[in-house]
Amino acid sequence: MIIPDLRQDFVDDFIWAAVQANATYEDRYLLGTALARPLIAKAMVKVAIEEGAHYVAHGATGKGNDQIRFELGAYALHPSIEVISPWRLPEFYTTFPGRKELFAYAEVRMT
Repeated sequence: MIIPDLRQDFVDDFIWAAVQANATYEDRYLLGTALARPLIAKAMVKVAIEEGAHYVAHGATGKGNDQIRFELGAYALHPSIEVISPWRLPEFYTTFPGRKELFAYAEVRMT
């Protein structure tokens, strides 16, 4: 697993532009989560290219639109990459209907 430090990129390339544009949702919320997803997709694709990977995966549950943000971002940057979305696979979501079940699974197997 590779987890790059994207904090400076987030501030320089996303947060600063959003502040300048007064980017809010319903005039109330700052768009932190929505802004972060394209940056994460960009980083996933960058690492995939560096590692010679043909696939990327994300853990978005499908309760919001994060799956779409990650996938469209990845496909826009690397059209031939394949995105794995576990929460869309019946064998996955019938076993793990929510995060609670995933955490329980991981806790039992931590050593």
